[in-house]
Amino acid sequence: MHDHTHTIPVGPQSPTMKEPMCIRVNLEGNYIKKAHVRMGYLHKGIENMLEGKSLIKCLYITEHICGICSYAHSACFTQAVERLYKIDAHKKAKYIRTIVAELERIHSHLLWFGFAMHEIGYDTMFQYGMREREYVLECFEKITGNRVIHAINKFGTVRYDFDKEKEGKFILDKLAKIEKIYPFYEKMARKNSVITSRMKEVGTISKSMAIKHCMVGPMARASGIKRDIRKDHPYEAYSEVDFELITETAGDSWARTMVRLREIVESIKIIKQLIKNMPEEPVPKFTKAGPLFMANVPEPKKTLTYGQVEAPRGEDFHFYKIEKGIVKKARIRTPTFQNIQVIETLLKGVEIGDIPVIISSFDPCFSCMERMIVVKDGKKEVLKEDEFRSKYC
Repeated sequence: MHDHTHTIPVGPQSPTMKEPMCIRVNLEGNYIKKAHVRMGYLHKGIENMLEGKSLIKCLYITEHICGICSYAHSACFTQAVERLYKIDAHKKAKYIRTIVAELERIHSHLLWFGFAMHEIGYDTMFQYGMREREYVLECFEKITGNRVIHAINKFGTVRYDFDKEKEGKFILDKLAKIEKIYPFYEKMARKNSVITSRMKEVGTISKSMAIKHCMVGPMARASGIKRDIRKDHPYEAYSEVDFELITETAGDSWARTMVRLREIVESIKIIKQLIKNMPEEPVPKFTKAGPLFMANVPEPKKTLTYGQVEAPRGEDFHFYKIEKGIVKKARIRTPTFQNIQVIETLLKGVEIGDIPVIISSFDPCFSCMERMIVVKDGKKEVLKEDEFRSKYC
């Protein structure tokens, strides 16, 4: 009798993942008996970088937490500052912010779809996804001047105004092209055997499992959980638009695909409403006055504040302590941090060939997820990278 049990590492550098993560799997034949996930390859020290900086500097830093969710992190920080200083942003600025947020959602879902198709060997659909994504990047460039890091937010307002006849028409024309091709995407996801055979009944997360692990975003909604910050705690202009909360019940990789694809249609619907009802008056100019870079804003008595938005991957939550215009403490919880915790449970019992499908269906972003705080005997313990890995990984 031969021993068919062995352990192999998948990653940290692997063609199945766009960012480094090491999954050490214990195999019995072709099936995974046990999986151990090891992270820590992309920790950037963002929270520590924010502490001690002025609000305007932190606004620029938060935009660089994640390239795909650049606006979501910027919006979280902007919302936290405006909540603390009781700043009511201009109505038109809220409309513009919401348009950028939904464009980012479409962009993220299309990018994810393309890479997910690449993981299952369907590179034709990968190319289609990249083609449609380009339309959204052109919209970003038109209204913000940037394709990736948008830098549109300012406290109480936005950097650039919006003209319905120019920017509005440009965006609607580009989105019309995505709308035209969308039925083809959904048809392929529902009926193409390459997609359904690799994704259906693979990586199934039950509703109870999703609740137990406090999952968020499309991951939770694919398991039948109706949870969306845009609906539960409306911010910006979300209370003034009508859209459907997309859910599926199967909870597998295919269901997560369908939620993201169907959300593209709802995002387009939201943007159309916002452009149609866009206020006419120009947004106020951002003024540089005092250490806060805000004119006539009194210093609040409270110092703790938070921001909470529905990023493309789910709830993005920022918590800050701010004193006299300086960030003293920062804690950031990204959607991937919530969702990734179920990976080890989910991989148990599946075939090793399903690892890339399951991981990609999470749409993980490790570079914006990784955080570290080590507390020992009530004191902060500072470790070098090698010491941290040997001691805590």
